[in-house]
Amino acid sequence: MTQSMAEPFFIVGCGRSGTTLLRTLLNSHPAIGIPQESLFIIDYLRVGQRMDLAQLKRMLMQEPEIEEWGIHPVIEDLDGCQTIAEAIDRLHRLYLAPHGKQRWGQKTPRFVRSVGLILEHFPGSRFIHLVRDPRAVVSSLITSDVHRSNAYYAAHRWAKDVGFGLAAEETYPSQVRRIRYEDLVTQVETTLVSISDFLEFEYDPRMLSVAPQSSSEYSRFYAAIHANLILQPTDRFIDKWRERLDDEETALVESLSGDFMERLGYTRTIQGSPEPLVGLFWARLSRAVGLARQATQYLRFRRRYLFHLIGRKWRLGLLRDFVRDVNY
Repeated sequence: MTQSMAEPFFIVGCGRSGTTLLRTLLNSHPAIGIPQESLFIIDYLRVGQRMDLAQLKRMLMQEPEIEEWGIHPVIEDLDGCQTIAEAIDRLHRLYLAPHGKQRWGQKTPRFVRSVGLILEHFPGSRFIHLVRDPRAVVSSLITSDVHRSNAYYAAHRWAKDVGFGLAAEETYPSQVRRIRYEDLVTQVETTLVSISDFLEFEYDPRMLSVAPQSSSEYSRFYAAIHANLILQPTDRFIDKWRERLDDEETALVESLSGDFMERLGYTRTIQGSPEPLVGLFWARLSRAVGLARQATQYLRFRRRYLFHLIGRKWRLGLLRDFVRDVNY
């Protein structure tokens, strides 16, 4: 195995951009293993050099997301790890072992905001920056049971995440590759060959087959979100936003994401821009209601995860940042 083959890779971008589909396709490769989303990783990398490593290892053992990977490590599994990055790598290799795989990846879209931090700890890693039409992303965020957003906040989130992704492409051009969702679902094999070449592993046609049971690993919390994973990649969702967004919402999204949108090759459909302050009160009220419904969803299906998340942020001194960024 070459050294590059052993390096991790990360699928990043704005949520609802097709990252779960790409994860599913790549996970079908006999050498590649990608666990479920793992937001906790960034928290540990942020504090890894200023907090006691032994304490951080003990905290890692309590992460609910690791249980969702389907592994149950004990503290002795991290013996010999001298840094928090080594501990995170060790956990991923424990995930790979029962599947007989050799290289791990991560599919946590929000990591697009932390490419530089990840490269500090995993300097050889590579990133797939997945982008999608902002109108499609916004329409999906609006209808998602988990995100419960609205056009105003969803468009800001798309612009923020895409901005981070494009900056990473410019700063680390040899380690960040942009992939369009539209290409992924219309030119599946060509796109997967390109990704395989970039990540330096041998293309395998088994990646073209999404098994019907591929969503079975997800808990009830994720089951409805990822229901479309039982389907083969399809272009039927590319323009679905046209049915879901009205003209006012479309104009708002195009206004708030216009520069990045045009840079990525997506064409505006409505000329002119809406007054940015019109409806802002109702957007905030709608988002507050959405956050309450999100919290209810977590309390119903992932109560332990929610309480542990808040506790971890508090113990690591990151709670203020979490509250500040919750809308985006």
